[in-house]
Amino acid sequence: MAVETGVRAEWVSYPGDDVTVSAYMARPEGTGPWPGIVMIHENPGLTEHRQEVTRLLAAEGYVVLTPNLFSRIGGKAPEGSDHERHLLIGKAVPDAQVHSDLMHGYEFLVGHPFVIRDRMGLIGFCMGGAKGLYTACSTDVFTCLVDFYGPVEQSAERYGVGRSLLPMVKDLSCPIQFHSGSKDESCTPEQHRALKAELERCGKDAECYMYEGAQHGFHGDGARHHEESARIAWPRALEFLHRHLQA
Repeated sequence: MAVETGVRAEWVSYPGDDVTVSAYMARPEGTGPWPGIVMIHENPGLTEHRQEVTRLLAAEGYVVLTPNLFSRIGGKAPEGSDHERHLLIGKAVPDAQVHSDLMHGYEFLVGHPFVIRDRMGLIGFCMGGAKGLYTACSTDVFTCLVDFYGPVEQSAERYGVGRSLLPMVKDLSCPIQFHSGSKDESCTPEQHRALKAELERCGKDAECYMYEGAQHGFHGDGARHHEESARIAWPRALEFLHRHLQA
């Protein structure tokens, strides 16, 4: 895909705890400085679509870094049957490891003179939304989080290790905007309602949106893309990011 006019995009790498992490970075043309965003990809990996969204966000006035969370296993998502693939994904990208990779990515990003250090956002999709919530509950360096249908619950049967993010919500350190669909079978409506209730109970600054008829991955470019929901959700996400990072 061609890079959008006025955006510079490139592949970069930075040191993690035990790996060199590959990443895709995009920023506006010019000298800046601009707010930064760390984007977290879904389990298919750092796809062409995710690179495109990296550039689209850069065109909105951000320096955007999307780390390849599969850098340790050759940069590509695990393959196999649906069950095998999810077990391998659970093994390849445990929460604490991803949190470390994202934090090293944050340090890499704010080390550039064209990035505003105290205006850093997180945005994640699917697996990336869940990893983003985990990270925003584990550090206070991010200004806001946009979470697109990140599963709040992870079953041991599907991923090899079970966990719930609800107990971490009390430690959420920034405003969150959460999006999911009424027909989502990974981040179910029950999970959506449970997260919303816990955010309210803990007094967090939160916006939660559920889209009628949308399945998991409705903002992606796959078969479950839901045009109407994506058309509504994306401007909401941009407005939220602008409000917290640029206003």
